[in-house]
Amino acid sequence: MATVTLNTGAKMPSVGLGLWKSNEDAGVVNATKFALNNGYQLFDGAAGYGNEHLVGQAMAEVFAAGEIKREKVFVVSKLFQTHHVWDGDPSRVHAQCDKTLKDLQLDYIDLYLMHWPFAFEQTDLAAIGGLRLPDGTPNPKLVYKMEYMETWNEMCKLLAAGKVKAIGVSNFSQPQLQEIIDGPSGVVPAVNQCEAHPYLPQDELRAFCDKNGIKMMAYSPLGSGDSYSGKSFPAAGTGRFECPSGGTTLLSNSVVNAIATAHGKNPGQVLIRWSIQKGFICIPKSVREERLLQNRAVEDWELTADDMTALAALGCDFRYGIGYETGHYDCPNAPWFGK
Repeated sequence: MATVTLNTGAKMPSVGLGLWKSNEDAGVVNATKFALNNGYQLFDGAAGYGNEHLVGQAMAEVFAAGEIKREKVFVVSKLFQTHHVWDGDPSRVHAQCDKTLKDLQLDYIDLYLMHWPFAFEQTDLAAIGGLRLPDGTPNPKLVYKMEYMETWNEMCKLLAAGKVKAIGVSNFSQPQLQEIIDGPSGVVPAVNQCEAHPYLPQDELRAFCDKNGIKMMAYSPLGSGDSYSGKSFPAAGTGRFECPSGGTTLLSNSVVNAIATAHGKNPGQVLIRWSIQKGFICIPKSVREERLLQNRAVEDWELTADDMTALAALGCDFRYGIGYETGHYDCPNAPWFGK
């Protein structure tokens, strides 16, 4: 698998397996084991996904077999908002990292990301009924604030202690990244993981990250099945949104499908190849063995310049995911959009 070089000097695979929403016990264990045994070397997880103990079980079984070595696998995890520094207490950061290491049954994490630039007071979201309401609105019982600088400083201590080999962020904007770069730690994030796909190409943010030696990692590279009230998709081949009907998902988009047919590939492979050629680290998700194999078969062919131009025309800043408040990741899926 092709790699990119992080600002730490570490080599990181360009395509891996995303583990978000892979929560059925047998599903995530079997998918992780199958992926490891079929050439996957990058695994993107998070404490917030609730499945790290299962991923750790699968990895331990494969590593114990002896054919695949731990040092050949690049493991990503994320510090969830429940364990940022809160009221000056840094112990939450370290406790969460230690739990992730225990759950994954690992001595170190290759890349540890701050999941969002928000801190939650609550450490147990189940006790308040979960993170969001059905329409995507943050649970009104949730106490949170924008906070990342104190937490970043504590993550730097994890780096110094050798518990993690590199640190970065996820869902951060350009001004937030700049504040960390200008901050007292002297540590520039190795990675910024954000939603990115032809509807949301992130050109400006990607240029900023390139300039500052930060690699961008694309989540939801094939789109997303998330469904909140007011859901809408961009119209195929057009610039702006058509709400609430008349649009198409990425996998059903006629432009994407025409390119797939021309190359003898499926739409998902086209979207992954687009991500690679744009310079992203790409983490498509699946627990299906056939799809896992297809998602890796993206290295011996390329999209043409005309293909990339056609896909560029789909860009309309459409987000599948939403943030936590007005002004951060606003999009037509956000309950407050347009109000």
